[in-house]
Amino acid sequence: MTLPSISTPEFSTKIPSTGEEIKYRPFLVKEEKILLMALEGGETSEINDAVKKILNSCIVNEIDVDKLSTFDVEYLFLQLRGKSVGEVVELTVTHPTGDCTHKTDIEINIDSIKIKNLDNEKKIMLTEDVGVMMRYPTMQEMMKISNDQSETDTLFNLITMSVDYVFDMENVYSDFTDKEIEDWINTLSQNQFKKVVEFFQNMPKLEYDLEWVCEKCGEKDSVKLEGLQSFFT
Repeated sequence: MTLPSISTPEFSTKIPSTGEEIKYRPFLVKEEKILLMALEGGETSEINDAVKKILNSCIVNEIDVDKLSTFDVEYLFLQLRGKSVGEVVELTVTHPTGDCTHKTDIEINIDSIKIKNLDNEKKIMLTEDVGVMMRYPTMQEMMKISNDQSETDTLFNLITMSVDYVFDMENVYSDFTDKEIEDWINTLSQNQFKKVVEFFQNMPKLEYDLEWVCEKCGEKDSVKLEGLQSFFT
């Protein structure tokens, strides 16, 4: 016996980094199972992989999710989650410091969660004549960075993978190896390198300033939520 098919609505949103409009459908039970299994495992890599699989299944347009920036993926998934599960995210929070350990239940409307620093400048002038055009690392690239690396190694890896091209008054240089761009970065002065580092410090990210009043002690507190996993806990 052939069971009746159930139509699925489509919604539209825009990719934050490009403004490109896309269509998507809510995720179904089969896709929710993928997410729940990843959340039960608790591994960041598993959760990121599940998010990518669900986006690939639910975005109607021909989009290569692996080429989207991390904050694009996080934003799109949050929009998808809103149309699939509900527009409200339920969280349980406690005071980050102090003696009171009471847990307070909080509800956040997904529409109030925004991408911060979308106007971050990707073109960086190092001298009057020489500059570098940066791009945002993808989630796929970020997943390749080992958690065992030092902060310095992580920063240099991020810079190496995020240089789109170097330019001067006459030429654009984009055909270089990772080793060549790493060697070039090592020739920068401290002030020039600082400009590049500031690009990452100001990189767009999914962020929400959460404020609440504790139900038990009556104290007002706040916490900054960053990244998709902050809204899963």
